[in-house]
Amino acid sequence: MNLSFFVPGVVLLGIVIFVHELGHFLVAKWRGVRVLRFSLGFGPPLVRFTRGETEYRISWVPLGGYVQMAGDSPAEDGSMPGGPDEFLSHPWYGRLLIAVAGPMANLITAFVVMVVACMIGVKSPDYDTVSEFVPDTSAAYQAGLRSGDRIVAIGDTPVTRWSEIETEIGKRGEQEPIRLAVDRDGAVQTLELPPQLRTRTLGSMFGTTIPPVVGGVVTGMPAYKAGLKEGDRILTIDGQPIEVWSDLLRALRGRVDQRVAVTVERGGQRFDLTVTPINPEGRRGSTDARIGIEPQNQGSYLLGRYPPLEAIRLGAGATVAMVANVYGGMWLTISRPIYYREYLGGPIFIAQAASESARRGFDSYLQFLALINVAIMAFNLLPIPVLDGGHILLALLQAVRGQAISARAYVRFQKVGLVFIGTLFVLILANDPLRWVQRQRALDKAPQGGPVAPSPP
Repeated sequence: MNLSFFVPGVVLLGIVIFVHELGHFLVAKWRGVRVLRFSLGFGPPLVRFTRGETEYRISWVPLGGYVQMAGDSPAEDGSMPGGPDEFLSHPWYGRLLIAVAGPMANLITAFVVMVVACMIGVKSPDYDTVSEFVPDTSAAYQAGLRSGDRIVAIGDTPVTRWSEIETEIGKRGEQEPIRLAVDRDGAVQTLELPPQLRTRTLGSMFGTTIPPVVGGVVTGMPAYKAGLKEGDRILTIDGQPIEVWSDLLRALRGRVDQRVAVTVERGGQRFDLTVTPINPEGRRGSTDARIGIEPQNQGSYLLGRYPPLEAIRLGAGATVAMVANVYGGMWLTISRPIYYREYLGGPIFIAQAASESARRGFDSYLQFLALINVAIMAFNLLPIPVLDGGHILLALLQAVRGQAISARAYVRFQKVGLVFIGTLFVLILANDPLRWVQRQRALDKAPQGGPVAPSPP
């Protein structure tokens, strides 16, 4: 794991932290609250300089940042600050605006990033048009397609990728039959799919074109901890042969939280490992089992580059969906902490995921950047002392009561928050190395190469 592996994660975290603290900083300045320090990172300063009343610094521990304001804690004698330019003596609505500004800066950044992603174009995986394996029970087989067939044209239009097939089909009406030109053993044959069969037939064939070879492993998911690697070929699931990627999906269906035996071929050797699929959405009784792998990308194509107004509409929708997904994930972590705590991640986890998204392309990296911004926003809005949500809660409480809480109550409130956040921070930080150690142990158990073992009779 070289230094360049962490660069996408460091850049991503730097952007997220900067915009969050910048939100607090700008609104505090606007409200007339003195800002003593603006820091990216914690601990001793790596770089620092002073402009006006504020010291700006980049610190050694890149696990967050902070804006230190005058009067943001009670005095040593237990009294509350009283100056008009001090945070705790500021009107409740001013403190509310300052506290909300950080999370809102992250939300705005996520929206802008998604708009940019829509304007430059989002890539989708693309695949060859050869059907590796067509079961004789499939709709594709009944329509005349066979294993090894390559679709070379839709109507009179030549095609070489699945994206081109989808584009050509999209140009035709729902009641219009689809004429396929198929190359079978060097001879071109023509097949015609009636309207009632075309979607089901091509959909079933699409799943047979993708070999069961791992193209990527999602950090923290069951396959990651079990030791699956990019390039592994899945041979069997609980003894059931896996010919194509769709076989893998069918074999895992209904196996949520059940241990599954997987036979893998890697580096010329076959070996077995065990993986326990989960349902990431947390739906109890769901049959949608996932282990966190994706097929090999045989290419990609742009879903579309959109003009600014359309990109704004799509970016807003994508941002709203991210907010819903993040809060849904937080609820799962709270409602099923034993089950989902292993999927919490800290800086190492984010660095790994950022590196993976950067490897997929700039569009994927932008989407991950937006997601982390939304996650930081959602976490900081929790009504927990020390977090922005805690300050928002105190401001609203003052608005209802007509007076602020006492200095003693404020200190106790903050101590509770420090204990909670400190405990959570330790658990999250511990998860990262433990997850990595678990994966390394799984990888060490696997064969490192050699001849392929003979298949059992």
